[in-house]
Amino acid sequence: MSATSPKQILVLEFLQESNTFNPIPDGLENFKAVRYAQGQEFYDQCRKIPCAPHGIFDAIEDAGNLVIPTISLRASSGGRVEESVFRLLCDQIAQYAKMSGGFDAICASLHGATCTTERDDACGDLLEFLRTLAGDRPISASCDLHANVTEKMLKNADIICGYQTYPHTDFYETGYRAASLCMKLLAGEPMHMAATTLPMMVPPAGYTSLEGAFKEVIDTGNNLIQNKTLLDYTTFQVQPWLDIPTIGSTVIAIASDPKTAADCADLLAAELFRRRDSYWPDLMSIDEAIDLAQDPSCPKPVLLIDAADSANGGAVGDSLVVAKRLLERNSPIRAGMYAKDPEAVKQAFRVGVGNRAEFEVGAKFTPNLPGSIKAIGQVRSLHDGHFFNEGPAGKGAHYYVGPAAVISFGNIDIMVCDAPKSTGDPQLLRHFGIEPTLYDLIVVKANTSFRASYGKFAGRICFADTPGAGASNLKSFRWKNLPAGFYPYDLPEDYQPSPAKIKGRCE
Repeated sequence: MSATSPKQILVLEFLQESNTFNPIPDGLENFKAVRYAQGQEFYDQCRKIPCAPHGIFDAIEDAGNLVIPTISLRASSGGRVEESVFRLLCDQIAQYAKMSGGFDAICASLHGATCTTERDDACGDLLEFLRTLAGDRPISASCDLHANVTEKMLKNADIICGYQTYPHTDFYETGYRAASLCMKLLAGEPMHMAATTLPMMVPPAGYTSLEGAFKEVIDTGNNLIQNKTLLDYTTFQVQPWLDIPTIGSTVIAIASDPKTAADCADLLAAELFRRRDSYWPDLMSIDEAIDLAQDPSCPKPVLLIDAADSANGGAVGDSLVVAKRLLERNSPIRAGMYAKDPEAVKQAFRVGVGNRAEFEVGAKFTPNLPGSIKAIGQVRSLHDGHFFNEGPAGKGAHYYVGPAAVISFGNIDIMVCDAPKSTGDPQLLRHFGIEPTLYDLIVVKANTSFRASYGKFAGRICFADTPGAGASNLKSFRWKNLPAGFYPYDLPEDYQPSPAKIKGRCE
C-alpha cells in the first residue's frame, strides 16, 4: 500500500444480538459456547470460516499491514448481556492496546444491536471507549444488517459497513469492506460517511434481499457502487425487539466527497422508507399450516415458520405451541421440531434410549407462553450437542447446543437441548437424526435465514402467527421505552426522512 513500514491494526469482535423481551441475560458462558478467544487463538479460529473477522484480517494483510488480534466475544442471540462481560471486553482490549507498543487503527466486528444489563447502546459505548484509546486514528466497524446504529456509534466510528444480504451470506465480505475502507482512510484517501436514521422498524420475517421490496432497495445501492458513485452503503433494518429509546433504522453512504455521500444516503433512505408497508409477512394460523401439511396434494415438507420463538432473533426458543396443537388435534402427520428444555434433556438421559416416560416439555422460560406439552414420550437418541453448519451461510461453523435428546411423542419428534443455535440451518435437526425431507411438517424457528438452505427443498413455507419474544406481530408487545412518532405506531402521515449528515471525524 505504501513504501513505509507496515501499520499495526488492532482487531476485535463483540457480536451478540439482544432481545430485550427475552428475560434471560447472557453471561460469559454463552459466549464461550460460540467463541471466546484471544490473540493468536482468535486469529486462527476465524481463519477457518468465512466470518467477518476473517475478512478483516485479509483486508489488513492485503494492504500490507499487520493484524494485532485482541479478543473475540461472540454469542448467539439472546437477552441482554451481563455487564461483567462488557467490562471484561473493554479491559482486555485496553491490555492488548498497551502491549502492542503502538497501533495505527482499530477494526471491530460488531453486531450493532447489543444491550447489557446496564446499558442500551453497548456497541455505541464500546466505540466510544475505543475512541479514547485511538485518539484521531481510524476506527471501522462491520455490523449486522439488523444493527441499531446509534448517534454514538456514528460519532465514534469513521467507517461503518453492514451486511447487504438477507439471509446473511456476506459475513466475510462485510468484514473485508469495512477494513479495506479503513486501510484506505489510513493511507490518506478522501472518504466521507453520511447517515440518516428513520423512526421505523419492521419484522425481519417480512423481507429478503433475494426478492421483493427490500431487494429493490439493495439493487439501488448496488447500482451506486457499480457505477462508482459510492464507495460503500448499508441500509440497516433495525431488529425490532429492542424496547429502548434510541432505536431506529439507519442508512449509511460512503463516498470520496461529502455531498455525494449525503445525497446517496438521502436517496437510499427515501427508497427504504417509502416501501415500509411492503416489509410485513403474511401470517397464517397454526391450524391453517397444519391443514396444509395434512393435505395430500400439498408438497412436503411444509415449513411452519415460528419466527416468534427464534433464538436467532433473541427469543428463548422454548415454545412448543405447534406440538401442543398437533396433539390436541390428534393429527396423523409426521412433524419435527426443536426446543430449549435442559430439564427434559436430563430426564431423557436418565430414562435412556428406547425407553418411555411421561415428559413435560417446553414453555419453561418465556413468561406467559402457552406452548408446553405433557405426554408419554419415547427417547429416540442422546447426543453431546456439537454440530457444524450446513450453510451456505456460515458453512462449517461449529455450534454447541449443550447435551441434547430426541424424544418422540407419537408422530412428533422433538430435539430438546440446552440452547438452540443457528436455528435456520437444517443441521440443527439433521445432525440429531431428524431429516427434514422425510417429514410432513417441520417447525423452523427463524425469520429469513432458513431460506438459504431450507429453500432448496421446502414444499411450502408458512409464516405462522405464534407468540414469543420475537413475534412478527409487533403490535402484540407492550412497549415502555419506544420513542414517540415511530412506525408502525404513531408516525405522522406527513413525515419525511431527515437530511443525511456527515458523521465520524468528518462531522
